[in-house]
Amino acid sequence: MFDHSEKKFPNLTQKQIQRARRLRQEMTLPEVLLWQRLRPKNNKDFRIRRQAPLLAGITVDFYYATLRIVFEIDGKIHELREREDSKRDRELRQAGFHVVRIAAQSVLANPDAIASFIRDICLERISISDMQ
Repeated sequence: MFDHSEKKFPNLTQKQIQRARRLRQEMTLPEVLLWQRLRPKNNKDFRIRRQAPLLAGITVDFYYATLRIVFEIDGKIHELREREDSKRDRELRQAGFHVVRIAAQSVLANPDAIASFIRDICLERISISDMQ
């Protein structure tokens, strides 16, 4: 299994690591609802990380390291940050990550369905990678 630690990402600064830790403690309600369903004790199929620092200045909401899939939960603030989000997505994709954006309202409306959606994407990609 992929170990997402400082050793694997030596370019991360102490500041980025501290920021990620702070973000884990300050998660939004949609992020908390998803984390309750995706955390390792409730999800035995694969390991999702939360508030993971991946690139310089980029910390993502949820991340499945083995297949390099990023899940971003977009609340109201993202309507005002479309340009910044597009730039982040482009940088992540150029670094080999697959980015999936999910509306926070969808999570609030049905967190179980969104968690299932995320699981399905991960399991489908696991199956595809096993075939290659």
